[in-house]
Amino acid sequence: MPPALTITENDIKEKAPQRKRIPLSFILVGIALLGAMVYLVYTNTQANAAYYMTINELRQCTTCSAQTVRVAGVVKEGSVVRNDQQGTLQFAMTDGGQEMHVTYSGVIPDIFRPGVQVVVEGHYNQQGSSFQAQTLLAKCPSKFQSMTPTP
Repeated sequence: MPPALTITENDIKEKAPQRKRIPLSFILVGIALLGAMVYLVYTNTQANAAYYMTINELRQCTTCSAQTVRVAGVVKEGSVVRNDQQGTLQFAMTDGGQEMHVTYSGVIPDIFRPGVQVVVEGHYNQQGSSFQAQTLLAKCPSKFQSMTPTP
């Protein structure tokens, strides 16, 4: 009786699947694309970092009148003056005893009122100690803040 099946070592090596190699150019292109994405994310994050100054820091800054800056503070009670004819808003902003007058032209946020925290972005006039804002952001009060009960 003849043997059922004979398999040699050469048959096993020939039948084993060959592993495909990825060309080196594909790897290099992948690394270049990954590097470009990391660079774009990093530069975009740095350009849009939302740092803001206090009024005291702004007054001590010597180069801030030549650049656009962001300043945070609270709208002072009784200082808001709206001029609907010219479309301007003037108010005083306070922060830790410091006060600064702000003039803004644009859309006024719905939650803007005295006592609300705001961030203004624009240019500072050191001579007149006033601020010309191009952007006005009002901070939303926390929805989960407990209110003190009234008797």
